Amino acid sequence: MRITDHIPQERMSGLQKRAVVIAITLVVLDGYDVSLTSFAAPYIERGFGVSKAELGLVMSGALIGMLVGSIIVAPLADRIGRRKMGVIATTTIAVGMFIGPFATPETGTWPLVLSRIVTGVGVGCLVAVVGVILTEYTGKRVYALVMAVYAAAINIGGLLGSMIVGPMLDARGWQFGWWIGFVLSAIAAVATYALLPESLAWLSEGRRPDSLQRLNALLAKMHRPALTSLPEPESTGVKAKGSLRTVFTGRTGVYTLLMIVGYIAYMLSFYFMTNWAPSSVASANDNPALAPQLVTAFSIGGILGNVLFGYLGGRISIRVLAPVFLLLATVTLSLFGIVGSQMPTAWWTLFAASFFVCSGTAAFYTIVPTLYPTLARSTGFGVVIGVGRFGGIAAPVIGGAAFDAGWGMGVAFTVFSLPMLLAGVSIIVLHLAQRRSEAAEAQRPEPALSGTSA
Repeated sequence: MRITDHIPQERMSGLQKRAVVIAITLVVLDGYDVSLTSFAAPYIERGFGVSKAELGLVMSGALIGMLVGSIIVAPLADRIGRRKMGVIATTTIAVGMFIGPFATPETGTWPLVLSRIVTGVGVGCLVAVVGVILTEYTGKRVYALVMAVYAAAINIGGLLGSMIVGPMLDARGWQFGWWIGFVLSAIAAVATYALLPESLAWLSEGRRPDSLQRLNALLAKMHRPALTSLPEPESTGVKAKGSLRTVFTGRTGVYTLLMIVGYIAYMLSFYFMTNWAPSSVASANDNPALAPQLVTAFSIGGILGNVLFGYLGGRISIRVLAPVFLLLATVTLSLFGIVGSQMPTAWWTLFAASFFVCSGTAAFYTIVPTLYPTLARSTGFGVVIGVGRFGGIAAPVIGGAAFDAGWGMGVAFTVFSLPMLLAGVSIIVLHLAQRRSEAAEAQRPEPALSGTSA
């Protein structure tokens, strides 16, 4: 029996609710951290007098850091524990935010680039850790909804940052956004240490001297019966092979490759939309003030779409629901480009596109952690989400080249909507492969018991 089987179809305890609230709050903070440069960029450009290429390097720094954090650093959580990695991640984000304000026209933008990379490393680690904690502490009946809110939390953080902090930057300078991020991240590090519980499955599998004592303390707070001994380890094979090898071998390795291909494709479409939709409309109308309005459309659409996706996900299999949403995302994103840049039509079509596009994040965040045994879960989640960042890093560059080559909005957004079809297909293939595997195991005869008689 897995330790997570102690979380049945019943009301969540106070500890579980606290874990979910803290985890989602951390992701809202991540949303602020990731989106900071999008609304601070005009002030940085004005203060430093930098080219678009130099500004683009500052903006891509967080994605580079997230790639490193997800693939290289996050897997350490499977060794040291998810709670401890959460503290390290939030502290790293605070350090990254602290570095940024020391950039001056004399130093150039390199401290800002370093700031964004360090911040991205922390965010990449935290996303993987938080996803695993939510998977274990969320009641099964609300799991899909909570994971959808988790995915929407990035949009919520960006929306709050652009609406509350963004208007203050004109008077206080771009540095104010970084100082706010530093203070919030430092508070988050303390809150994570004090309030975020350790992973139940990690305590069960980790075999630390005090694992049983710590595990029973958490189970008592969840109003669950105490254990007299630790369950039989689920991840013996992981300990023998190592978490990274486990992620890439056998049937699990096939699932990993499917999700990597799907998530890269999804990120290519997602970051093309987020980077180029607002600026395309603003440029076509020669009105920079339209860009924040389009960011608002994107954020609100993404939040509402994720909530609906989570609600439906509690009633329909995520592996069936996600391809439907991604198909609708392909259609609506293409429609945004075809309809063109006239307002308010562009606002509403981007809202519709974001409504369906952002559900892909919820889908991958929900599906991927369930593919791996406990001691390889952070590694597997980090690898899939981290490698997928390559699509996000490439999207602004490839998109810029496409527009420089003379592509119009209709062609560009139609072409860049198509990778989401590939993402949907990868989820369908995963679903069929898992069903086939489950059917084969169900038909496998039970081993005969020695020493028994008819």
